[in-house]
Formats: sequence, structure tokens, C-alpha cells
Amino acid sequence: MALVAVLAALSWMSWRDSLDYAEFKLLTASIDRIRFYRRWTIIPSALFGIGGFGLLLSLGRIDALWDLPADFTKLIAPFEVARQSENSASDSLLGMAIGIALGLTVPAIIWRNRLKKMRQPVIGDIEALLPRNRKEIAASVPLALNAGISEEIFYRVALPILALEATGSVVASILISIAAFGLAHWYQGWKGVLATSAVGAFLFWLYLSSGSILKPMVVHVLIDLMGLVIRPAVSHYLANRDGAPGSSVSS
Repeated sequence: MALVAVLAALSWMSWRDSLDYAEFKLLTASIDRIRFYRRWTIIPSALFGIGGFGLLLSLGRIDALWDLPADFTKLIAPFEVARQSENSASDSLLGMAIGIALGLTVPAIIWRNRLKKMRQPVIGDIEALLPRNRKEIAASVPLALNAGISEEIFYRVALPILALEATGSVVASILISIAAFGLAHWYQGWKGVLATSAVGAFLFWLYLSSGSILKPMVVHVLIDLMGLVIRPAVSHYLANRDGAPGSSVSS
């Protein structure tokens, strides 16, 4: 069964990512960390973006990239009001604001002692992944952009349709895709799995309520940019401003 094969491959990838991340945490040179960022950008782009596109082609459901599949229409009745206002500026800004809020895992007031230690309160074991200087921040931008696009194609469109074909259940297909999205972040530990599963459920709600994959893509990109680019950059800036020891951001 295709679904079993895909889920088995995703499980193997999650295991490999955990091993890779354990090695990454031992890296100290920026050039090695940047290579890792690039690898984690290129490989998922091929597997989730191109792979998801190919999976939809093989299922004859490529139209799901721009039209919400008819199988899911029964679930969108509670969201009709949201869909009617989808094109309004206020609705778009609200969706983006919610995405940014989810991406913020630091308080509005950042404690001075936390800044001096250059540590941030985060959910899951991702602190080592956060960029440490300008070059690393720049290298993490494609990583954030790719994740927001390719993962949405795969986890919000291709995998649910494959699961629906296999199970015949819309609810089961959604739960499988949310669980798979969470487990793909196993390298972050169980807290990271729970957090990303919750984010995955929210992104699926955005997909159903808007009837388009574009909104969850935009919000996903914003969340990742906030976590991997904006927040580290702001933390470095504030630490430098406060004169924290060893806080200079090298170019």
C-alpha cells in the first residue's frame, strides 16, 4: 500500500533527521553549520516539494494545489463566513498576525539575563538550530522559505489525499497528516512534536477555512522566518545594544 510505504519512509527520515541533528549540535564552525542549513533546505525541497507534486500527479489530483478537494468540502461549512471574507484586507492581516503570534515563543519583554546568555525560551530542542551570526541568519532564510512552501504542498495537500484514497475517511486523512507533520519534527523532542502537531492542526484549519493552500503557506513561512531569522536577529541586536559579553555578530 502506497500510504504505508510513504509513512514508513517518513518515519525513516525522522530517525535520520534525529541523528543528523545530534551531529549538527556538535558543530562549532559557521561554515559547517551553513552547509547543514543548505542540506536541510535542498533535500526537503526535493522530497516534499517535488515529491508532493509528483504524488499528486500520480493520484490524478494535481488540481488540489489550487482547488480544495471536493472530499473536504463537507468540513468547510463552519468556515463559510471566513471564506466569504477571505479577500478582505482585514482577514489577510488577521491570518498573518495569528501566524506571527504562533511563531513568537519569547515574551514581549525579553529578560536581560537571558539576553546575556544568548539563550531563548523555545518549545522543543531547537536552540542549537538557531543562527548565531549574520551569515548563518542569511543561510536560514531559504530554509524557512522552503519549509513553508514544500511542507505545505506535502503535509496539507498530497499526504491527506493519499491517506483519503487509502482509508476512505476524511477525518482519518487529516489526523494522519497532522501526526506525520508532528513526528517529522521528532529531532526536537516530544515537546517539539506536540508543538508542531498543534501548528499543523492550525495550518490545516487555515487550508480548510480559506479553501486555498496559499494562506497556510504564507503563515508557515512567517512562523519559520520569525523563529529562524527575525527572532535571532533581534536577540543579537538587543544583546549587542546591551553590551553583552561575546555578543558581537560576526559577518
